[in-house]
Amino acid sequence: MGGLLLAGVGALFVPIGGMLWVHLLVALCAVTVLVRLAHREVPFPVALAQLRLGGDHPAVLRARVLSAVACLTQGRPDLTLSRLRSVLPDLTRVLGPDHPETLSTRLLSLQVRGETGNLPDRLAAIRHLIDDITPVLGPGHPDTLAARHCLAEWLGQDGRTDEAEAAYEDVIATGTEHLGADHNLVLIARSSLTILRYDRTSPDNGAAVDDMTTIVAAMERALGPADPTAASTRRLLTQWQSTQAGSGAQG
Repeated sequence: MGGLLLAGVGALFVPIGGMLWVHLLVALCAVTVLVRLAHREVPFPVALAQLRLGGDHPAVLRARVLSAVACLTQGRPDLTLSRLRSVLPDLTRVLGPDHPETLSTRLLSLQVRGETGNLPDRLAAIRHLIDDITPVLGPGHPDTLAARHCLAEWLGQDGRTDEAEAAYEDVIATGTEHLGADHNLVLIARSSLTILRYDRTSPDNGAAVDDMTTIVAAMERALGPADPTAASTRRLLTQWQSTQAGSGAQG
């Protein structure tokens, strides 16, 4: 808006003729670039709310975090990280480093950075966050469990399967105690553990197929068959069952 105003004022001092149109074209291009850069950091509706309520208003900070989450669901992790890097210092300054929303945003930032290779030592970083988040939120809080599930997942991806299995089992036990056996975090941890065990044994692992059959039934009961997690896990189970049937026929 400021750039547009300056462009308009500048046009008043440019003689009418070809130079005026050149000035207007250059000004329009410059304003377009500025708007795009500004929108990358803060979407326009959030910017308007920021003007109305102030940049430190909790609702504005929350909206900025949600805009980063929206970018992630759209498959734009780079823009997600850009917005998270912008909002995290403001959350820490306004709400405090131990506020649940600050810790939750830190977790999201670490997860995205760890999955995109933007975090040099992701295991040390997520362990540090777990140490910070557990005393504040408690061991059974969904964000604490999500951080511990993230640790288990990264351990598995790094080939440390024994540690990953133990970490998943700990998440399942703590989550079941505090949130219940049908909570989505518990069900996802159970499916992740079953996938780990399936991958480390053989494609005809009957025990893993049986376990996943039970997990899918629980997901469809608790979350609904149309839930994306339940649907994707059902597809994976179907693939396993097809592989198992093929192995049985060859045998």
